[in-house]
Amino acid sequence: MHVDWNKVENETISQSANHEVQSAKAGEELPPKCKNCTLEEVALLRIVQKNPSVTQKEIAAEIGKSERTVKSITIALQEKNILRRVNGKRNGYWEIVEDSI
Repeated sequence: MHVDWNKVENETISQSANHEVQSAKAGEELPPKCKNCTLEEVALLRIVQKNPSVTQKEIAAEIGKSERTVKSITIALQEKNILRRVNGKRNGYWEIVEDSI
């Protein structure tokens, strides 16, 4: 995913992203807690919905960010209690927290 920041009149800044985030299907609900999520967080959650066992390296390749950025995003989502890792690093998977839906 690539995010562009556009400066428009009156010093307003807008954010736009590629079609991955903008073309959300009606059936793909995200947690209500995610109303204040960034576009990168939403993109990451959509990838996890499709493939819970996805690695941070694979997420980074798909959204066009560094692995370190993806790690920061996953940490932020875990702190917001939206995302958690089950069964550890090597054989685990990502889970969107049920009570946040």
